[in-house]
Amino acid sequence: MRICPQCRTAYTAGEKRCTRDGTPTVDARAHAEAEGDPLRGVTVAGRFQIIERIGVGGMGTVYRAEQVGLGRSVALKILKRELIFDRDTVTRFHREARAMSLLTHPNTVRVFDFGETPEGLLFLAMELLEGELLTHRLEREGPLDVRTAVGFASEILASLAEAHEKSIVHRDLKPDNIYLARVEGRAEPVVKVLDFGIAKVIQGDRKIDQLETQAGTVFGTPRYMSPEQAQGKKLDARSDLYAVGVLLYQMLAGRAPFLDDDAVVVMARHIKERPQALHVVAPTRPIPVSLARAVQKSLEKSPDARFETADAFMKHLAALLPEIDEATRLANEGKRWKSPLATVPRGVLAGSAIAAVALGVLGFVFLGSGGPETPVVQPAPATNTTPLAAANTAAPALAATRAVPVRSEPDGAEVWRDGRRVGVTPLTLELRADAASVRVTLRKRGFEESEAMLAPGSEGALVTLRAVARNAAGAAARRPAVAGNAPRGGAGGAATAPATAQPAARDPYERFD
Repeated sequence: MRICPQCRTAYTAGEKRCTRDGTPTVDARAHAEAEGDPLRGVTVAGRFQIIERIGVGGMGTVYRAEQVGLGRSVALKILKRELIFDRDTVTRFHREARAMSLLTHPNTVRVFDFGETPEGLLFLAMELLEGELLTHRLEREGPLDVRTAVGFASEILASLAEAHEKSIVHRDLKPDNIYLARVEGRAEPVVKVLDFGIAKVIQGDRKIDQLETQAGTVFGTPRYMSPEQAQGKKLDARSDLYAVGVLLYQMLAGRAPFLDDDAVVVMARHIKERPQALHVVAPTRPIPVSLARAVQKSLEKSPDARFETADAFMKHLAALLPEIDEATRLANEGKRWKSPLATVPRGVLAGSAIAAVALGVLGFVFLGSGGPETPVVQPAPATNTTPLAAANTAAPALAATRAVPVRSEPDGAEVWRDGRRVGVTPLTLELRADAASVRVTLRKRGFEESEAMLAPGSEGALVTLRAVARNAAGAAARRPAVAGNAPRGGAGGAATAPATAQPAARDPYERFD
């Protein structure tokens, strides 16, 4: 049963908000416990009178309190008693709290005071906020508007930029530590990052133990941990940037990149696995290719491959806003959109490519989540302003398309269409809605070649590859290519073969095996 803490109306159908006054409802049992909290009405450290309990977290309880003498309302966090028996923890608390009190960025919750009571309670007095946690927003709405998600991520990064400059690493970024504060005069909430340094206060620099993780006592939440944090390695600011990437992925897709009931499994996947590409997880969302790639960069396993600083990540997201707005506009008009810039090789941004963009010519791209990407949209010659062509067929710039996923078991198969390699599974192909079915061929070393027919309105294809016998595989490797083994395509369905053998794409994550 849930109850409105404001008017005390009880709800048995799980209503999230009171139908009378709009106040978020709370669990009735937890509310009753809060009403009987022994600290209610107590004055902490002679200067903070506790009024009511606001919430309970893994590290302590947060109360609404009033600062005696100033009449200022504050949020008072009292750390759990069982976490502070170790005097080293108390020492770290004072050191980290002192550092946190120096953070003044508008996107960081302000710490006004901190200390230890005669009874041994450790407390933090912070600015009192009105609003909701990002957790609640995601539970209520699921995936957020793309621009809103990028805006929230940018505000988190702005907070981190100041903290990292002062050598403070958060270590525990997650939706429960991101508060969306209501501010008078602003339609959109202001992001406030909570609990800087608290994870280090509790955990210190010791390595993570798997049994402790399963028991839920390790600080740093597995779903948002960087690979290096999951391995117990030394952390720097780039670990926080990975967590921001996870948060942005979740805000865009409606779920975190790695999910499992077993925390150890989630940590292992952060260390070893590549997240599914956003266009596979959320194919109908207007997420520009450039934004998906930025998220992927933030989720790289090696810290050196990520954005170097929070400021660099934030500036990169700001540069993508025009594409995000255009993608959203076209999606609202019922059209699919992909950035033609995403298909231009690095460094080739002059001449015809710029001319095509200037003309507003939009092309279709095939995007895979693994291996080097082969663009199917080629920029026109500098002297020609003919619209970009996809798969050798002229396409209207804004023709309706359908996303058709292609997967294989195992993953990592090369996908060929019309005699050209278009990516590696798992892969999503953008097919014109009015196009006929297309034939693709899947190739993977050590497995038999397989074909699949894809229709624009279909749910895609899952192809189970059959392993070839060891001696047959060796013979096939020495056998010259024949037309019958090549992808079919062209006029009349005639088979074609690539002029030269294509080497298998190197998995950029193989170094983690």
